[in-house]
Amino acid sequence: MRRVWPLLIVALLVLPAPAAPALPRGTSVETYKGSLAFPVDMAWVKGTRKIFFTEKNSGRVRVMIGRRLLARPCVDLDVQSDGERGALGIALHPRFKDNHFLYVYYTNSSPLDNRVTRFTVRNNRCGNSNHIVTGIQTTSGYHNGGQIEFVRGKLFIGTGENHRAAEAQSTTNRLGKVLRLNPNGTVPNDNPFGPTNPVWSYGHRNPFGLAHKPGTGKIYLSENGPSCDDELNFIRKGRNYGWGANYQCGTAGVGPNPTAPIRRYSDIIVPTDLTWYTGKLRALRGLVMGDFGNGRLHKFALNDAKTRVKRDKIVYDHSSGILDVARGPGGWLYFLTSSSIMRVVRS
Repeated sequence: MRRVWPLLIVALLVLPAPAAPALPRGTSVETYKGSLAFPVDMAWVKGTRKIFFTEKNSGRVRVMIGRRLLARPCVDLDVQSDGERGALGIALHPRFKDNHFLYVYYTNSSPLDNRVTRFTVRNNRCGNSNHIVTGIQTTSGYHNGGQIEFVRGKLFIGTGENHRAAEAQSTTNRLGKVLRLNPNGTVPNDNPFGPTNPVWSYGHRNPFGLAHKPGTGKIYLSENGPSCDDELNFIRKGRNYGWGANYQCGTAGVGPNPTAPIRRYSDIIVPTDLTWYTGKLRALRGLVMGDFGNGRLHKFALNDAKTRVKRDKIVYDHSSGILDVARGPGGWLYFLTSSSIMRVVRS
């Protein structure tokens, strides 16, 4: 797990050190399901008690109903799981209850590539596989990206640059990018680099989190830097986010008109997935992020336009790294560690 990019003016990007962790009054953290095998990402079927989640190393997409983990996975993918490879991101189509479409980003074993495949779920089993994107290179085993998110009916995909920094600055490949596709894998005709090009933004190193504000096109991406400059980015159409060959820590980035992150970390926290939480816990509503380096939950206070971080508040400090955050059954805030599903609930 590694990191990414820079700033334009250090004073604007490096915020004061966050205060000591403090959950909202009257809440607590509990284990929802333990003894899991490296879960990475989860997707909740809204209005139900069902959660799908990926297991990085086994390649299985697991199904939980309430706290009961079904013995049979939805699908058992043939993955290459060394390094940062494996079964990674998962998302449900916005009309999942009608079409039963489930999407997974994973490292396919043979041929070796990162890909996104759509499945149709029937009776908790994933069938009718349809490869939406294939051929995303993964020769190094690291910097795979892997998060997927539906925004206004389009599928957004965060990809790493495969340990090849220069590739992130090219808009003609899929490495170090945010891709935007129609749900069937075709390219929308209003993408910024042409009607056949899936690239939405570029200059990314190793994105580990992707989220949006519900009902809007406001997209947020967490990225892992090298030995510095972990960051949170506000993603805009066609923008360059500055990672590339000869990048230097604490600079404005490389390439044409690099866009600064909205939160930059001078230390290494290994930011992971994000969610725009809309559940029962009013004090936690808004943009929430996990980190793997410290095991912390971050709650961001943003400006009125939701394009700049005013405050990064640590609301919880866990004993191990956090991989994913999401709203789940009951409207509580759920998060993944490498062995469990935890949740924040009212005490």
